[in-house]
Amino acid sequence: MNIMQVSRLFSVAPNGPVSAASGELVHLRQGDLDGACGPYCLFSALITLGLLQRDDLLENMSFWKGSSREGRLRDALKKFGVLSSDGTFGWDLVELTSYYKRMGLIAQHDESGKKQVMQSVCKAVDDDELPIVGVNWIGGGGHWLLVVGYQGVKEGDHIQRTHLLCLDPWQESPKASLWNAVIEVYDAEGGAVNKGRLSSNHWNMRGEVTKCQVKDTVILSIKL
Repeated sequence: MNIMQVSRLFSVAPNGPVSAASGELVHLRQGDLDGACGPYCLFSALITLGLLQRDDLLENMSFWKGSSREGRLRDALKKFGVLSSDGTFGWDLVELTSYYKRMGLIAQHDESGKKQVMQSVCKAVDDDELPIVGVNWIGGGGHWLLVVGYQGVKEGDHIQRTHLLCLDPWQESPKASLWNAVIEVYDAEGGAVNKGRLSSNHWNMRGEVTKCQVKDTVILSIKL
C-alpha cells in the first residue's frame, strides 16, 4: 500500500504553500546566478516556524539594523558570499541558525550517509520538525531543498520510504500541492534507483529527471 506523509507545519493555499501557524506564504524563489539555495530554504523555514515575517524579509531587509538579530544574519550572508555565486555547507546553515537560538531554534546536522539521512529526514517530518536536505549533482555541484513530506510503501508494520517531497528554491511556487520537486531515493523494495554514487533522482516541475546523491540534512526545530 502506498502512503504519503505531509508536514503539519504547512497548508495548501491558492498562491502556494503557507505556514499552518501564521498563514504566510513560505516559498522563496532563488535567483539564477546566486548560490543561496541553503539560505533560501532557511528563510522559508524561519517563516514557517513564525520566527521571521515574509514582508519584513522581502521589503525591509536592507533597513535591518546591524545590531539586530536579523541584521547580523544579513551581514553573515554577505560574509559567506552566497548572494553572489558561492554556496553553503551544512555547518554554514547551522551557524546561521545561531542568531535565533534565544528564540528556541535548534539545528542538527546529519551527514552520516544516505540511509541514515533518509531516516532522519522522515522522522523529522513525523515529529513536526523542518528538514533541509542537501544533494550533490554530477560534476560536484550541490543544492539544498526544504522537505515538506515523504512517500513510501507499507507492508504490514514495515514502511519503505521511497520519495522526499520538497520545496525547491530553484522552482516556482506550487499552486495545488505543498511541493514543487521530488527526490526519488529508493525503489519500493528499498534498492537504489541508480547505480553508483548518484543513486537518487531529482524530479522538477517540468518532469525533468536529474541523477543526484542524497548527502546530508540540517533539521530545524523549536524548543518550547
